[in-house]
Amino acid sequence: MRNDSDKGGEESGREPARKPDLGLVSGSADPHAGESALAREFAQRALAPIIADLRARSGRLDPARVAAAVGMTVPQLAECLELPEDALRSAPPSPELETMLEPFAMVIGIVRDVFGGDDKRVRAWLRTPRPELDGAAPLETMCVPSGIQRVITFVLGAWLGNAD
Repeated sequence: MRNDSDKGGEESGREPARKPDLGLVSGSADPHAGESALAREFAQRALAPIIADLRARSGRLDPARVAAAVGMTVPQLAECLELPEDALRSAPPSPELETMLEPFAMVIGIVRDVFGGDDKRVRAWLRTPRPELDGAAPLETMCVPSGIQRVITFVLGAWLGNAD
């Protein structure tokens, strides 16, 4: 995909600029996990510094830190993810749990970026009903089947400046 600002990109030997594949928001698999490797890589690279504090020493996302960042307790996050609480308290977190936490970290990172890292504003935004989510709060929507994908679609679209 090219746009007018990419003119001359091929002559310089560089790939023309393109938007990331937003296949992450397709919602075709586990509603708590992203599907697109390109979107996951984009999110990891762009948001890694913003969500570094959500990671444990092992390098994996820490469920307790993710829960706190969205204004939940670990038991509430376990209920949201439909997992036993013990699964969130295991150290280090399993790769499956990491996959389930990645979309939450993506939302946290994007909203943190928008609010300049102000975690109070992030938590307040996550609890505020949004017309784009049929009047539900993003945090509420993230805990229903396919809800995390709707929230990712909304915040990623807004973050990238997409009106569609």
